[in-house]
Amino acid sequence: MFLLLLSSSGAFAQHVTGFVYDENKTPLPGVAVAVRNTTTGTTTDMDGRYTIKNLPVGVTTLEFSFIGYKRITKSVDIKPNETATLLVDMQPEASELDEIVVVGYGVQRRREITGSIVSLSTKDVTDMPAPSFENAIQGKAAGVQVITGSGLAGSGSVVRVRGIASISAGGDPLYVVDGIPITQDYFLNGNRGAMNNNPLATINPNDIESIEILKDASATGIYGSRGANGVILITTKRGKTKGTRFNFESRLGFSTPTARPNMMDGPQFLQMFEEAWINDGRVGVPQLPGGISWEDAQRINTNWVDEVIGVGMKQKYDFSMTKGGEKSNMFAAVSFQDDGSYLIGNSYQRLSGRINYDRKLTRKLDLNTSLNVSRGQNNRVDAAWSGGLGAAMGTALPIYPIRWDRDNIDDDGNVINRAGDYFLGAGIGNNPVAQRDLKTWRALERRTIAGIGLTYRPIKDLIVRANASYDYMDFNDDIYEKPGYDPNFNFGRAFRYPFYANNYNGNLTATYFLNRNNHNWTFLVGGEAQKSITHRYDAIVIDTAVAPYFENREQPITNNPVFNTTEWAFASAFTRVNYAYKGKYLVEANFRTDGSSRFGSNNRFGFFPSASAGWIISDEDFLKDNKVVSYLKIKTSYGINGNANIPDYQRWGTFSRRGNGYNGEEFIFPTRLSNPDLRWETVRTWDVSLEFGLWKDRITGEIAFYDKFAQDVLLNVTVQQSTGFSNYWDNVGEILNRGAEFSIRSRNLVGKFQWTTDFNIARNYNEIVSIGPYTEDAVSGGTNDTRVVVGSPVGTNFLVRFAGVDPATGRPIYLDRAGNQTFEWDPMNRVPVGNVLPDAIGGITNTFRYGPIDMSFMFVFTIGGSIYDSSSKRQLGSFDGEGWNHRTNQFDRWRQPGDVATYPRLTTNPINHGSGTPWINTDLWLHDGTYARLRNVTIGYNIPEARLKRLKLQSMRLTVTAINLLTFTNFIGLDPEIARDFENATDRNMSPNITYLTPPQERMFTIGLNLTF
Repeated sequence: MFLLLLSSSGAFAQHVTGFVYDENKTPLPGVAVAVRNTTTGTTTDMDGRYTIKNLPVGVTTLEFSFIGYKRITKSVDIKPNETATLLVDMQPEASELDEIVVVGYGVQRRREITGSIVSLSTKDVTDMPAPSFENAIQGKAAGVQVITGSGLAGSGSVVRVRGIASISAGGDPLYVVDGIPITQDYFLNGNRGAMNNNPLATINPNDIESIEILKDASATGIYGSRGANGVILITTKRGKTKGTRFNFESRLGFSTPTARPNMMDGPQFLQMFEEAWINDGRVGVPQLPGGISWEDAQRINTNWVDEVIGVGMKQKYDFSMTKGGEKSNMFAAVSFQDDGSYLIGNSYQRLSGRINYDRKLTRKLDLNTSLNVSRGQNNRVDAAWSGGLGAAMGTALPIYPIRWDRDNIDDDGNVINRAGDYFLGAGIGNNPVAQRDLKTWRALERRTIAGIGLTYRPIKDLIVRANASYDYMDFNDDIYEKPGYDPNFNFGRAFRYPFYANNYNGNLTATYFLNRNNHNWTFLVGGEAQKSITHRYDAIVIDTAVAPYFENREQPITNNPVFNTTEWAFASAFTRVNYAYKGKYLVEANFRTDGSSRFGSNNRFGFFPSASAGWIISDEDFLKDNKVVSYLKIKTSYGINGNANIPDYQRWGTFSRRGNGYNGEEFIFPTRLSNPDLRWETVRTWDVSLEFGLWKDRITGEIAFYDKFAQDVLLNVTVQQSTGFSNYWDNVGEILNRGAEFSIRSRNLVGKFQWTTDFNIARNYNEIVSIGPYTEDAVSGGTNDTRVVVGSPVGTNFLVRFAGVDPATGRPIYLDRAGNQTFEWDPMNRVPVGNVLPDAIGGITNTFRYGPIDMSFMFVFTIGGSIYDSSSKRQLGSFDGEGWNHRTNQFDRWRQPGDVATYPRLTTNPINHGSGTPWINTDLWLHDGTYARLRNVTIGYNIPEARLKRLKLQSMRLTVTAINLLTFTNFIGLDPEIARDFENATDRNMSPNITYLTPPQERMFTIGLNLTF
């Protein structure tokens, strides 16, 4: 035993020492040095020296790793009682500038790009659980505003690239998945139940390889007619590496609301209602809304918020496989997600599968295919104005019971409601529990996105590509109202709203590369055609239903639903020329002609050119060896984009047929004026930016300035009723967007402990320059008080100003247009008072890494802008007979002469507040929209490789994530980040800052597991 101990001691008396150098033979400190398959390791000191002691005799493999350099593996044969010396030269990884970036109909190296493009990797869209991939973009791209959806499961977001340049036409960017411009109709299902359709919800974020956001005219120019509001290119994963690799990822978690409404309880409501009753000079027992007696109301105290809010449970599973070989490769994936929101009964379930297959058919011919099939099921509940939590914040008073606890008898002794019956008051909206229990609501979307492409290389330097794609959406919205839901029907009622959208696309391109000495040319020419056909039925109604339509299709249909078909088409031709001299002088030109079926015969086609140039200054001799500036590039662009995203057939005049005319005959009459001159909305954009890298790209960033001027802006204007028409599409508007963007990335610490910071901020100035001959009220943001005001931003809040509460009488004081005080509220005194768009937006992410442990947290922020809390006018206004619950903020009300209060004297009659309606719109309900939100906190642990080898795993990662952990704001409402339901594109453009009983976002906690084997 003594000899064995001696021999063992001697066997581990060996050491390895040496130096690590960079590519310039300079000692490199902070390099991690590890013995493979063990936990033994160290880091190099300031002189690049390292030493690892007590190694066994024989061959030992060391791994050297450092941020920005390739991982180096070296083996050394150690003799007994020897100190071996091993010198290592680290080689830089391929520069980010050499990364391949996806652009329209092709790719480019990052250093050669002259347009404004932001690239996000798969990590950027999967580092946090999100209901839809666009949520994960928020705060990560300068100049890109993402307003995340509400707390409803499956809700969408509003994405704006460099402001808003449209009013009545669609203002969202174009989404292109693997070269396929997908269907993205947000109003396919209207805003039924206070929620719009989210056409992006069925795309699985884990299938995404990269996202490129094209922002300026040069980057978007190749898409011509549809690039006015930016383009978002989504590239999905494909097989790359040789062999077969599997990946499994799972997330489990739960969610609660980021805030809860501060509604009055029963005693508080009765106290305030009685005070309003007495203030109005009334005597006796107050008459309460909903037919509830004062006696019953005193013994009831229902917390409706607790009845509709719970804990949302979440689970997600992704399994994928990549397989590569010499002639073919494949990526296949299947995913299931069950996203339950904190709203009881509400969840979104997505099942999706994807296969991307590439095959080298011959030496010159390649085949590329992609297929994504998904099924999204939204188990709906009413929200906002439609009920649910909205009712709990509105018409469901705390003095209403969920169910009667005794028979409800009228003065004549008749039993109106029996014990156990749901209390319905004036309707189902008075009881969100009954509304939920007596209603089954399922929205089901089946979607297939398929593409096939051939790439042919007939001669050297020439590539011909042909692509065809099909995007099919089958959407059915089913509602079943059980007996008792509607007192006018003794049976249940079933409704179905079916939609079928078919989107066909094909393009053919040829790319030729011409390289002569220092002159490099790339020529692209192509053509594209797209057609979309949507079939829909009016609501299918069954008045004697015993089950939802999807459970029993044999039930007799009551009505005769009308079948409608709408379609539109594009035909395009385009070319792009890229030129580079010595790799540092760069020029690009794009030309595209588009024809759209949506425009009149006089303006069917539009021409959209753009040009850009770049100069890599750091490649010049006078800056080439600079020790501070490692990269410097200036670029500029100018071009014209278009927008054709309007409803179909607006160029045509339409007619309707009606019976019971003269002598009982049918007659035909015009309902819409024709406009053969309807034409493209165009945006002229100028951009200049500076990209920089300092201290060997330890710090990198970009500063950009842009000027976007939209002309012939499409307006759906309201015309005088005397004309016999209501609305008319016209090209009359002009909009200016002007802004600056700044983004920077800093590798603060690069040794064993690593710290990286990413920061971006953007400022956008928006102004309506002209609306032609029309007035402010010609276009409005849905039912909300935003209007088109020349000299103000798109969707300016147009309101009567509130000057405070008169300390003597408690009456509200308003201002007329001249600024004089008045007690009368008059819509003629409206003036522009609020700014829909914020002054600045941005995000900051810090990432830390120490060995196998990493942590990151991201803040997103908005500076300035206004939020119009539209529900406040009922929750903080008069106690009218229609019956709304009020918020506890109203405790700060006027009660006696001399009081200085925020809110006026309580009343049950809105006339006492200067108006005949409780819906008094003033800037009292307008608030500062500034906020900062701790959007994402993630802690991860990567299991060391040595521990995984026996499990035959390549990697294993555990994560804990918190979403929306903290919010800092002065907004008195629920959530300063608002993406509510919208009625149409005009509403979506003009009033994203208006909340009306909107459910707040979720605060979410998840744990995750990722395995690769």
